[in-house]
Amino acid sequence: MPVHYFSRLTLIQKMIISFVASGLFILAALIYSVSSMVSMHRVQVGIARNDLTAATVTISLHEIILAQERLAGRYQILHQREFRELYERNAVRFIEGLEKLRRVSHESAVDILASEYAGFAGMATKLFADQVVSPAEMRQAGARVEKAFERLRTEQQRSLERKLKESDDQESRTVVISIVLAIGGVAIAFVIAFLMIYSFAASIGKLQRATHRIADGDFDHQPGIPPGDEIGTLAQDFSRMAERLKQLEQISLDASPLTRLPGNIAIERSLNRRLREQATFVMCYMDLDNFKSYNDRYGYIKASELLKETGRLIHEAVVRLDDPEAFVGHIGGDDFVAIVSAEKAEAACREIISDFDAMIPAYYSEEDRSAGAINGIDRYGVPRIFPLVSISIAALDCHPGDYATAAEIATAAAQVKDHVKESSGSNYIIIREAELHEV
Repeated sequence: MPVHYFSRLTLIQKMIISFVASGLFILAALIYSVSSMVSMHRVQVGIARNDLTAATVTISLHEIILAQERLAGRYQILHQREFRELYERNAVRFIEGLEKLRRVSHESAVDILASEYAGFAGMATKLFADQVVSPAEMRQAGARVEKAFERLRTEQQRSLERKLKESDDQESRTVVISIVLAIGGVAIAFVIAFLMIYSFAASIGKLQRATHRIADGDFDHQPGIPPGDEIGTLAQDFSRMAERLKQLEQISLDASPLTRLPGNIAIERSLNRRLREQATFVMCYMDLDNFKSYNDRYGYIKASELLKETGRLIHEAVVRLDDPEAFVGHIGGDDFVAIVSAEKAEAACREIISDFDAMIPAYYSEEDRSAGAINGIDRYGVPRIFPLVSISIAALDCHPGDYATAAEIATAAAQVKDHVKESSGSNYIIIREAELHEV
């Protein structure tokens, strides 16, 4: 198993691999020992059933052939029939013993013995048929049979010695290989345990150093622990935590001190992330109408309270959409941003306008509320009558490839906002594929 792959395994998986590897080695040692013992047992049984039986039969056949030689010699001298009968009975016993020997022994000397005995038996048949057979011929035939017996015994002895040696060698191999496998299993378990302990200790040390660096404000520090096991996962969590802390720090510095909503940096980051991910979304640019006249009449404290409540209202309305990717930001002054999914956009605009219109009368005096408007001076110094503050929403449906940067989206939204502010009261426009939809 490659080292980099092993490092990606969890601690439980590494422990399981360690135990399995050790167990496999020990099991292999046990299986090899048992199989070798079975093999040696078969060899020993074969020796007992074949080699010892063959040796016993060989001794019996040798005794029979000696008896036949004596009977043939006596008949040659005395010519008595009972010697012939005894010879023939021994001949039957010899043939039966020779067949038994063929079944338990495969030495080539058995065939030679059978051939030499056939020659001896042929001469004996002539002798008992009262044909002329010289004693010298009988002795030569008997000598050839005796020589065949010696060869057979030699081959049997060599075969037995070879099998005994193989059994001894196999026993020695079994002991050595079984010990090596058992020690190998234990050694692997120790090596894996040592590597795990070393890796664990080294990773803990890196995490401690990373903790100190993050605590000192170095949010970009990476622990340098490869992913895979629980320590690697914890290191990734540390990195994500540091990144999140960095983002929170930036958001805290960038956030509006009045509404506590993310500011321009966070808004730009949110838009750029969606552009990189080729996501489809709707960017809602919100602006309060007639806010300057309200500030001039009621003062900056009441105006600030209105902005704070408006931020809270927008945030809560978007949260109610149950859109996990939604984002609400405060550009500054009376300008706000909400980024939602395309299918939630219209619901978001309606919710925000409904809540805002229900809230805004409470920020006016009874007189102004009854009149539905206030007297004021516009930015050009001209006295005018201003309606109650309303909210205008310019919503851009952004698809992959429509915009390259957050700045392009902001410019397009500002242009749409100017168009939507031409209508009185709270309203919104959603731009979908260059088609204008107005309420």
